[in-house]
Amino acid sequence: MPAADFERQQDGRYVTDGLSARDFERVFNLISKHQRKARRKAKRTLTPARMRNKDLEEFLKLGKKSDGTIFTPEDMKRFIESRTSIRGKFDSSTAGITYAQLVAQSTSIDIKRANNRVDDGTGIKAATFLGLKQDVAIISVKASDESVHAHHRVKIRFEGWDQAVEELGDEKTSAAVIVRQLCAGRVSFDCDCGRHQYWYRYIATAGNYALAPPKEYAFPKVRNPDLTGVACKHVIHSMTRFQSATWQAQIRKQLEQNAKQVAFGDDKKKTTRFFTEDELKKLSRNRSSTTDQAKQRSAFTKYQAAQKSLQKTITRSGSSLDALRKKLSKMRKSGEATRAELEKERAARRALEDRLLKDQIALRKQAFIDALLMAGMSEKDAEAKFKIWLDNELKKAAKK
Repeated sequence: MPAADFERQQDGRYVTDGLSARDFERVFNLISKHQRKARRKAKRTLTPARMRNKDLEEFLKLGKKSDGTIFTPEDMKRFIESRTSIRGKFDSSTAGITYAQLVAQSTSIDIKRANNRVDDGTGIKAATFLGLKQDVAIISVKASDESVHAHHRVKIRFEGWDQAVEELGDEKTSAAVIVRQLCAGRVSFDCDCGRHQYWYRYIATAGNYALAPPKEYAFPKVRNPDLTGVACKHVIHSMTRFQSATWQAQIRKQLEQNAKQVAFGDDKKKTTRFFTEDELKKLSRNRSSTTDQAKQRSAFTKYQAAQKSLQKTITRSGSSLDALRKKLSKMRKSGEATRAELEKERAARRALEDRLLKDQIALRKQAFIDALLMAGMSEKDAEAKFKIWLDNELKKAAKK
């Protein structure tokens, strides 16, 4: 259907009811185009350069705060501190954010709206998984009763997609486990709603989990000056549905297709797929719509503790080995050590390295199993999967 033929309401908004999956995507691509055009004309945006401003006239150009007063140098200082803090809150060196962190650090009101547990009409109830563009899922989310819109489009990129495709080639690895880990693992996302645009896209850009374009560098000085929250209700609701076997089955099907295809892994003609009516009916059976924030906060806390413990051990191990190397180097240079003494030191070093290696393996095992348990695997299966991984690593090391 030509773009000009898409129906619009009197206020100019596109009618999104009753569209096919492909037409839904085309309409929202047009909506995104209009949003980008409007964004270029935006006024009073607080750009990074304006944060350093100290001119009263420039402050006046920023408009007023929610309490009606003008912005001040103290506000700019607070905003800069918040910006620095938010970068440390996320692992911005790695793309994406895990489901556990997304839910754990979202605001309670966004969780309640995602679960439709509010009485003001802002809750949402339904989401439809429409298709995939290689590693990006396209989801239609029905807007709330209070919204002027009928639907919103959520786009979610699975950052572990390439690794998942490769792992499917290992017959010893469970495909169901791979998909479960993928859906609970790191994702980047975008939503066309105002909540994401004015509250969260800036945070997502700073945290390196924004599905760009677009990226946002203008600070949300009025709507979210304290940079709280992570995602809108539409993203939270969509990600929760991806924790169900119903939607994961379709992800698995696409992963297996990617693993078989001869074309390039990102060939649009081979990896872009919108689901048929029969597939959409099966996907609509997904009943996993309730987000358990307490459970995900607990899971994220365990993950953080495991990561800190592993980092401490790695740091401690590195320090011990460095000290030993320095001591041996000094002994060689001074000529104070005899051959027997050097051999004794080498044996001590080997023993220390063996002990440190065992400690690291033990910690790696714990982190490995914790991650699988968080993804829903049983402890017995997690132990078995770690043994397979360790055996493979030992075989690789033996060949070197």
